[in-house]
Amino acid sequence: MYYDNFKTACKNHGTSLTVVLKGIGRSTGLTGKWKDGSDPSLAIVCEMAEYMGISLDELVMGKITAESLPASDMEWLDIIHRIPEDKQQMCKDFLKTHMAVPEKYHQGKRA
Repeated sequence: MYYDNFKTACKNHGTSLTVVLKGIGRSTGLTGKWKDGSDPSLAIVCEMAEYMGISLDELVMGKITAESLPASDMEWLDIIHRIPEDKQQMCKDFLKTHMAVPEKYHQGKRA
């Protein structure tokens, strides 16, 4: 359903339905029709995707494509794909252990 994909895309990109619709000069009342299962016009969908800087696939189908990812995420994906398969688990484990900030580094203080 379009409404659900739009809502999810907004959440993923740190915005809201209202902000996007106001940003493209459209009525926020349109969401009521979409909640009920109606689809927006292609022109409106294109305006929303452009405003949010995402692909039509993400907005309409809920599919995130490489083109919709920020450059920093693309860099990480490139790095990950270059890791030899037999070393990938070791790298995942290393990164997982470094995701939590040790207590001694909280608030910029080093013990």
